[in-house]
Amino acid sequence: MLLTDAEADHVGGLAALRGSTGLKVYATPPVRAVLAPVRAGLDRYAPWEWADSLADGGFVLAGGLVVTAHPLAAKVPAYVPARTAADAPWVTAYRVEDLVTGRVLLYAPCVGAWSPALDDLCASADCVLLDGTHFDASATGTAARAAAGWTATGHLPVSGPGGSLAALARHPGRRRVYTHLDDTNPLLDPDSPARAQIAAQQVEVLPDGSEFVV
Repeated sequence: MLLTDAEADHVGGLAALRGSTGLKVYATPPVRAVLAPVRAGLDRYAPWEWADSLADGGFVLAGGLVVTAHPLAAKVPAYVPARTAADAPWVTAYRVEDLVTGRVLLYAPCVGAWSPALDDLCASADCVLLDGTHFDASATGTAARAAAGWTATGHLPVSGPGGSLAALARHPGRRRVYTHLDDTNPLLDPDSPARAQIAAQQVEVLPDGSEFVV
């Protein structure tokens, strides 16, 4: 299991897997630390192995997939005390490479701001799964956050001159897919102008249950 962050709705499913044997969970040091009480409780059902996702050289999954984690942001979950270091690698993207085919999948579901490092990751990937949470900064409930610096610590909007769609345009020739969509996002409607806008740049939104072959 690969954790990208410690947000409550991203780690809550761990409880549903309690009692499962042989699980190994990869996460960054701050994520593992803040989940220490949860880990202790889960270990009472069946002990899991918790590993550092940022270990040098990455790690290998069954089937020969080589995974490396790349820090994206320092977005501290709201339930974490404010005294917790805000500059720690709370959010990471995962780069998954198949050494047999040489193909690469990039998974980045929580992007607060675009960076040169993210450009480099996209340039090295054959398929990019990217945060598409909000279509624009005026989406329901986000205007106030934007005024308070929301895009620096939350989710980068898809549209707009500084949005992720403009950034993805720098990486043609790769399969580009939006994931992690908010339930108010117009991209969920296949007939919406928003969906047409990203389709014009050959960026996709896929149905639940889609599988990727690297």
